[in-house]
Amino acid sequence: MKRIAFIVAAFISLLAFVPVHRVVAQIPPPPTPSPDPHSYVDPGMNYTAPADAVLLGRRYPTLAELGNDLQPVAVWVLHPGKEDARTIQISMESFEASPDQWEAQFESQMHNNGGDGLLIRNKTPMALLNGMPASFVEVTSGSGFDSKKEFAIVWADGVRGVVLAESGRLGDASAEEAKAVLRNVTAVRYPLNQP
Repeated sequence: MKRIAFIVAAFISLLAFVPVHRVVAQIPPPPTPSPDPHSYVDPGMNYTAPADAVLLGRRYPTLAELGNDLQPVAVWVLHPGKEDARTIQISMESFEASPDQWEAQFESQMHNNGGDGLLIRNKTPMALLNGMPASFVEVTSGSGFDSKKEFAIVWADGVRGVVLAESGRLGDASAEEAKAVLRNVTAVRYPLNQP
């Protein structure tokens, strides 16, 4: 009995040397809405917008709903309400020709819809994060104070032509900044068993 009392007393005296820490309640971060408002994921591609991008709209059209003209499927805004606000947009159209013909089709469509003053330049072959072949394109349109600049990554996945673009006023962004904003994208050949 004395031995147990001695062990208990020794244990209590050791506790005196143990530092006391205040326990602070950890508040978990709010859950990320599902699906994540920064992501666009479908069977053929995956894009994650920057953390400060605000989702304006997103939809997932079936292949049957895509026509022969580009249509937006997701739009985010960077720096909303500020002079240097820019948009990030994913657009798609039906495109079953060879993927290496998509950039020329995109350019032709831009010229047909862009009116006077449209300039497409600095077309550069590139690869997406997972190696999918693509092109980086700079598009300038408008004149004077209405001049706009768009930096686009364009690729085709076997059934769709896809454009991931950042656009804003001329001079508000550079090609390097746009590549950083658009870089988190991967794509694969669209699975034939998907709608």
